[in-house]
Amino acid sequence: MKLKSFRILASVLLALVLLWSCSENSEKKQGKYKYKYERVDNDPYGALIYTLDNGMKIFMSVNKRKPRIFTEVAIRTGSKKDPHDATGLAHYLEHMMFKGTSKIAALDWKDEKPLLDRIEALYEERRGVTDEKARDSIYHIIDSVSYIASGYVATNEYDKMVSVLGAQGTNAYTWTDQTVYINSIPSNELEKWMRIAGERFHEVVLRLFHTELEAVYEEYNRGLDSDYQQVMKKMLAGLFMNHPYGTQSTIGTAEDLKNPSMKKIYEYFHEYYVANNMALVMAGDFNPDEVVDFAKKYFVTLPKREVPKFTYKPEDENRSPVKEEVIGPNAEFVQIGYRMPGGKDPVATAKLEVLDAILSNGKAGLIDLNLNQSQKVLGAGSSPIIWEDYSILTLRANPKNGQTLEQVKDLLMQQITDLKTGNFEDWLVQASVRFLKLQEIQGLESNENRTEAMKDAFILGVDWKNTVGKEKVMSSLTKQDIVDFANKYLNNNYAVVYKRQGKIAPQKFKKPKITPIQVNRDRQSQFYASIDSMEVSRIKPEFVDFKSAISEGKLKNDIPISYIKNESNQLFNLVYLFDMGTDNDKELDLMASYLPFLGTSKYSAEDLKKEFFKLGVNFGVSSSNDRTYVYLSGLEESLEAGVPLFEHILSDVKKDQTAYDNLVGRILKGRLDGTLNKGNILYSGLMSYAQYGKDSRLRNIIPAHQLKTMDPQALVDKVHGLSDYKHRIFYYGPNTQEGIGKVLEKDHKPTMPLKAYPPKKEYKELAIDSDRVFYSNYDMAQTEMIMFGDDQIFDPALMPMASLFNQYFGGGLSSIVFQEIRESKALAYSVYSAYSQAGKKGKRNHVIAYIGTQVDKLPEAVSSMKSLMNDMPEAEKQFNEARFAAMKDIEARRIVGSDIFWTYESLKKRGIDYDISKEIYAKLKTATLPELKAFFDKHVKGKKYAYLVIGNESKMDFEVLKQLGDFEQLTIEDLFGYDAESLKKEMAQ
Repeated sequence: MKLKSFRILASVLLALVLLWSCSENSEKKQGKYKYKYERVDNDPYGALIYTLDNGMKIFMSVNKRKPRIFTEVAIRTGSKKDPHDATGLAHYLEHMMFKGTSKIAALDWKDEKPLLDRIEALYEERRGVTDEKARDSIYHIIDSVSYIASGYVATNEYDKMVSVLGAQGTNAYTWTDQTVYINSIPSNELEKWMRIAGERFHEVVLRLFHTELEAVYEEYNRGLDSDYQQVMKKMLAGLFMNHPYGTQSTIGTAEDLKNPSMKKIYEYFHEYYVANNMALVMAGDFNPDEVVDFAKKYFVTLPKREVPKFTYKPEDENRSPVKEEVIGPNAEFVQIGYRMPGGKDPVATAKLEVLDAILSNGKAGLIDLNLNQSQKVLGAGSSPIIWEDYSILTLRANPKNGQTLEQVKDLLMQQITDLKTGNFEDWLVQASVRFLKLQEIQGLESNENRTEAMKDAFILGVDWKNTVGKEKVMSSLTKQDIVDFANKYLNNNYAVVYKRQGKIAPQKFKKPKITPIQVNRDRQSQFYASIDSMEVSRIKPEFVDFKSAISEGKLKNDIPISYIKNESNQLFNLVYLFDMGTDNDKELDLMASYLPFLGTSKYSAEDLKKEFFKLGVNFGVSSSNDRTYVYLSGLEESLEAGVPLFEHILSDVKKDQTAYDNLVGRILKGRLDGTLNKGNILYSGLMSYAQYGKDSRLRNIIPAHQLKTMDPQALVDKVHGLSDYKHRIFYYGPNTQEGIGKVLEKDHKPTMPLKAYPPKKEYKELAIDSDRVFYSNYDMAQTEMIMFGDDQIFDPALMPMASLFNQYFGGGLSSIVFQEIRESKALAYSVYSAYSQAGKKGKRNHVIAYIGTQVDKLPEAVSSMKSLMNDMPEAEKQFNEARFAAMKDIEARRIVGSDIFWTYESLKKRGIDYDISKEIYAKLKTATLPELKAFFDKHVKGKKYAYLVIGNESKMDFEVLKQLGDFEQLTIEDLFGYDAESLKKEMAQ
């Protein structure tokens, strides 16, 4: 058996190498380009690289699967280059890059410029003042001048312009080494987008500065509420005592955020936002020569200057390990970080990635088998962070009940010892290499993944040929190479952070008095008008005929099988679908959780994990409230070996009492940890309570005492009998329909006739017919609120106007809600509203609004939201922009591959058996603002709401909450059916 496994491994590796080398884009191999591009042979990305005369790099990967282009403008600068007395500057500049230029968003630049100069001078004056009253006086002047200046601004104009193009995912991020600006655009809007981007990065104008600074304050508060971010901050400080990776953070210090310098931001932009420090990175449907033509037209004027050389003092590699502690409300965990060679060393990076996969790959790594599979901890894993000057290997684990964090740390460190001593099987090295290759092949289907790979090469300063050649380096690695690498770098150069559960010291910014800025939503700059006037041929939308796109058939035993051929690569996905879930049998989820820890008469549970990993396939069972899935996916080469193995598991797993007892302990600890997670409390607990009260799925679970006394043989019997229930099969892969049928008929032999499903428990939604407030206490810096109202039963006829309403009113950076509450009044960092349509026929639609802000801003923020939810501002120009954006989204949308099947499944749940986007598109063509207003008046205005609030009771103004509606403070037991104390008692018994 062992020899057979190695033969399979060798054949799969050969197939993978062939796939890797043959996946080059055909246009690259055959096409003729007028420009000379840098390129690498046997590059799976088919990357073409061009350098403009000003030094700006262009990275391109053509992928014509959908008529969209994913774009990134990347700048090789981040928080490590922040001035020491102005931390957070790179991040704040990223925010300000959305505010426009002397052309974008400028209604009268001649009159606006002197006012911005005055504001800049006032901020510099304020930086030198320590007396709070004097500072407040200066801020009052800043606020007054800012209000006047806002009259010359078309607020959110950049976001409006790209939205009208049909852009999606408009965003940006700043990290240690990089600042990156993101758009996904329809391919026909390439020139418009490049003209906008060329102007955008030509200069920065720091308009609407003080209101955006409030948004950054709120982002800082959200970071305080994230135990994970606080642990990362401590870990980095322990690893990097000399380097800015650890001495300063991306968000910056509270003190520096309180004392911003517009002057320093302009200086930073001048130094680092230069062409020879920037790259345009694109993947999707385009002609590379056209991209270069447009770049020469719109980006060539970006200046080229020498960029200040970054220097740093190297870390002391002989330093003792650093131990730190973080206290916070979330569940406890331990995190370890090892300082590793930087990403500019591609060979070291290849070794680090393979080493990490040997540690943790989700299946057969050392941590996977020694800690997760053996259930020695609640959960554990590892991951690398690749930065330019140093990289980090991180390990993280959550304790079981009764475990100390120190014990968990020792278990993690034992895995490092096993690496260094070579205490792992030889085959794991190349199996881990194959795992990484498979991940990359899967990633090639995504334009975003393609751009990320090219962008990373640019940011890290790695020649693209070395990125492509990483596969060759990995394939040449031996076990001894990994052992040597581990012994060289995994020593005392680590920091460990113990995240303990407890209360945090409150910290917040004082809410300043801000005059709401002018929005001017019906005005536009001359630049926007010129963009509008550029004629572009529209993309013709394509709608799926599901009945022809999905080939339906039956196996010889009459089990239905749906088939779609994978034309892109040699990967397959096989799913057995059961239209029953935990509503039919609440033990199904427990069964699915138990199965990975069971062996058979031929294999131990650990050996099964190894066999699947060697084959390059993934097997599992999962259950939702209305569906159960048995799935197998991976290399088509391994399908014929994988199917009998996973059928063997379904028919032959054996009871393991010890594994079950450990699982129950972990389930109870997981429940306990869930009561400490604010997202779980708000989005699961409070939301479920508002919708269903105490008769909810969340509360209808197997109680602890029943879990502890259950005979796990009942779960094993459910596994054995699962295939005997009515089910259907979906296959997506390169095999023929006849071929997959023959593979399945050999091994998939359920008992016929198939059994009907157990009866389903129905959960009745509660009508929200009066205003009520449901509050749960949580130790946090911010407060978060959801307004949750109900509407009529799902009706497909509402889908066009619901889509348009969400685009215009509540979603995105140029929506009404975002403009009014964040941009104009600076009352929240995160805010949105949506008309949420039910996912099933016969269920209710809902109206939802969200606000995340500091406590003292909540009264004004919720008042503003309520006002908007009852009186929708009507702006004809903004409405048409939203309408065009919604139409262009559909025009460039393509449902391809396995998404065809899953989209059809989703539609059928709603009682729709065709591509309804065709009807939505037709309606959007003729939709008017009065029609949207009528939709708003009927389906949004005047609603009663359940106000779901989470926040710190010591800072909460309960009188404000009680004015919103009937007030009820809910306990964890009210929400989940258990509380922390009862769980602790059960676990102690």
